[in-house]
Amino acid sequence: MDIKKLHYVVTVAQELSFSRAALKLHMSQPPLSQQIRQIESHLGMALFERSTRSVSLTPFGVTFVKKAQRVLAAHAELGECVQSFQTGKQQPIKLGCIGLAFEALVASKMTVLSDQSPKLNLALEEGTSAELVARCQSGQLHGAIIRLFDPELPANDIHYLCSEKYVFACPKQWQLNLTKTSIKTFSGKPFIHYPKALQPKLYETIAAAFTQAKATMNVVQEVKTKSTTLSLVAAGMGFAIVPQSMQGKYASQVDFIEITEHLPSVDYFLYCQDWQVHERMTCLYELLRA
Repeated sequence: MDIKKLHYVVTVAQELSFSRAALKLHMSQPPLSQQIRQIESHLGMALFERSTRSVSLTPFGVTFVKKAQRVLAAHAELGECVQSFQTGKQQPIKLGCIGLAFEALVASKMTVLSDQSPKLNLALEEGTSAELVARCQSGQLHGAIIRLFDPELPANDIHYLCSEKYVFACPKQWQLNLTKTSIKTFSGKPFIHYPKALQPKLYETIAAAFTQAKATMNVVQEVKTKSTTLSLVAAGMGFAIVPQSMQGKYASQVDFIEITEHLPSVDYFLYCQDWQVHERMTCLYELLRA
């Protein structure tokens, strides 16, 4: 079982399609299918369940792929380590970051982080909190800036960075001219929300705040990303509730108003399972906290 064969398995698992995986691997589908069958024969167990319409992982396949991803990440890390010694250039910190944290935290720190270069070389990757944690656990990232989404994540792996408040974002066309107001002000007005599945507890807290204020929540659109949400607000579709840090980028297009009611803060954390995963992780954390 060599690295190339592990790469075949992981690519098929990521694509859940032999044809797409073959394209990604720059090979034709029949040889790839044959390689996977040979691997399964060698292991004595199936990795994939196949039908005419779909490909899925077997329970054994799920476990195998998770461990294979760690092996591939370690192999890549070893290559980078060798290269860093050959070139004299330090291996970069592979840091994941949710989109919100770029606005709230990373963008404002980039000058300081750049001043540390080449001592502190960053390779940034964006994703959701769940995706980034999974990539850390498989060894593909050294750490990630996330929002807490899973209360069962080990406390030792979660390191607090900062918090910010939620504010109303309103179309400038509404001409409210307010610096602070209650949810009651927006009773029945078109509200651009996000899908409940993204943050169920926060979703319920916002709904409860509307109820307590005796305000009607009139959701006209559900959007996953804050940038799309604010584009719709700027276009006059409705108001939204967003993190305060979004003001800097959209102040010329949207009015931001402080919320009278208490809502939970937006808390950001550095997820890192082991400070020794990179010799500069502790330094990065201190810079992000500063």
